[in-house]
Amino acid sequence: MGAMGLLIALAILVVMVFKGYHVLPVSLFASLVIFLFNRFDIWPGFMDGYAPAMTGFIANYLIMFLLGSLVGELLSKSGAASSIAEKFTQIFGAKHALLIVVLSSVILSYGGVSVFVIIFSIYPIALVLFQEANIPKRVIPGAIMLGAGSFTMTTLPGTPALTNIIPTKYLGTTTTAAPMLGTICALIMFTAGMLIFTAYIKKLKANGEVFALGEKDKAIGLSDVNMDDLPPFGLSVIPIVAIVGTILGIRFSGIDIDSVYSVVIALLLGSILTFLLFRKRLTEPKEALRTASEGSISAIMNTSSIVGFGGAIRLVPAFQQFVAFATGLSFHPLISAALAVNIIAGITGSSSAGITIFMDSMAQNFLSMGIEPQLLHRIAAMAAGVLDSLPHAGPNVTFLMVTGLTFKEGYPGIFFATCIVPLIGLISAMILAFMGVC
Repeated sequence: MGAMGLLIALAILVVMVFKGYHVLPVSLFASLVIFLFNRFDIWPGFMDGYAPAMTGFIANYLIMFLLGSLVGELLSKSGAASSIAEKFTQIFGAKHALLIVVLSSVILSYGGVSVFVIIFSIYPIALVLFQEANIPKRVIPGAIMLGAGSFTMTTLPGTPALTNIIPTKYLGTTTTAAPMLGTICALIMFTAGMLIFTAYIKKLKANGEVFALGEKDKAIGLSDVNMDDLPPFGLSVIPIVAIVGTILGIRFSGIDIDSVYSVVIALLLGSILTFLLFRKRLTEPKEALRTASEGSISAIMNTSSIVGFGGAIRLVPAFQQFVAFATGLSFHPLISAALAVNIIAGITGSSSAGITIFMDSMAQNFLSMGIEPQLLHRIAAMAAGVLDSLPHAGPNVTFLMVTGLTFKEGYPGIFFATCIVPLIGLISAMILAFMGVC
């Protein structure tokens, strides 16, 4: 009954969120279903499972969300985002808008910028690029996530993403574990992703879909942008260069501070630089701050609600049954490890949660079966990024809130980028591993 309740609760969450219901009440109701089916005390369940996970996420990331939203808002209102997009269009042509957005997201992600921050920063640039290329707006979330939430998160050697860092604490590896396998798979995923999205865009256009501004987009004045009155490109990229440069500088200088704190420092610097560089263009700075604050609060509440649901799941006995099931899979150890991480990440809706639970409870067992630590690191990290992006995953909820798209509109692209492409990468990694590539 407990396991059935967990699956029912997960189905309720996915379906209701996909249909457009607000994630907070849905996550609370889904958590209640879990407690009832598991005969777990309801109030202690919320207080010891849901609430600590939710408030812990807010405590860790509130400032980062606020500053990330502020940078995106200032870049947009100042015209800097449009200037960057226009320059890219001039250099590469509007027909390469998809490639520009993907590579821009790759650079920020590999530089250590959180996917939540990339959502706020790249979205206004992507809007202008996709408008000029007349690509349906619904493709933007998937395009950004292809660059920021697939191979740069789990596969590229050296990526600073949590999913790649966590295994190092358990396996004694480094973030560059299995470098050849990781590099080859990253190239495969990038190529597959570009082919999939090119076909997806062609299909949407064949069905008569064109770029159209949403109400939120009209509010930032995109439709009124005068390309002759934009700030210089050189000035416009300074805040983004400063953000990535600060994060990389802290990382490579060996300064021992929390990774989130380093991102906060970088975003604060980026916000200050953007304001100082374009203060004459920001006619209503108070309004920009208000909009950024409201946007960040909505985004973090949506995401933390999903994290709270994950906390509720991990509290009940049924979850341990799924962990035991995943541990007992009787396949080749490498295949079993990949499936186990996938199952846990899919249930919790988080790659970092999935790989942490796997490493805590199963890593040593798989190492004792003779799996090379570097291979286990890379395969587990890649597996954590396959089913972690089902509709109830936090970044998905945040992204669609920021863009004003419904799940029906925006989620297919996200699914291609963060589930199908990583699955292709994981299968490729397994084949390469069996061939002896590491």
